[in-house]
Amino acid sequence: MFDIANLGVNPTSLIELESPDGEALTNDAGESISITIYGPGSKQYQVASGIRNRAILDYVRKGGKKMKDHEQRELDAEVLATCTVSFNGFVYKDLTGHEMFKAAYMDTAIGFIADQVNKAVSDWSNFTKGSSKT
Repeated sequence: MFDIANLGVNPTSLIELESPDGEALTNDAGESISITIYGPGSKQYQVASGIRNRAILDYVRKGGKKMKDHEQRELDAEVLATCTVSFNGFVYKDLTGHEMFKAAYMDTAIGFIADQVNKAVSDWSNFTKGSSKT
């Protein structure tokens, strides 16, 4: 009998970053830069989903119809930061850990990075055992 548990996905994936025009991003040493993220099959992703769901529910309970742009951006940055394992080959300012991740994702001047991570984090195919990204 086939055990469906064999189809379980990896908890993390490495996302190679690209510039807005699709070119691979590299650091000063010419090495590609990437972000390692937790995916939908991980406990960390479930925690991040809970953060988002509770924030939206709380907002609606207080009578809100639509979050202000800055509130939505901060919530999105918190969720992505919770799903981030590491920045690889780069840093953001003089920050570290969760604080660095969230600040980078909130920076609208490099918003294309948050967009890439947001798209990748919920794509189950990035976390499959046969994926070249894991």
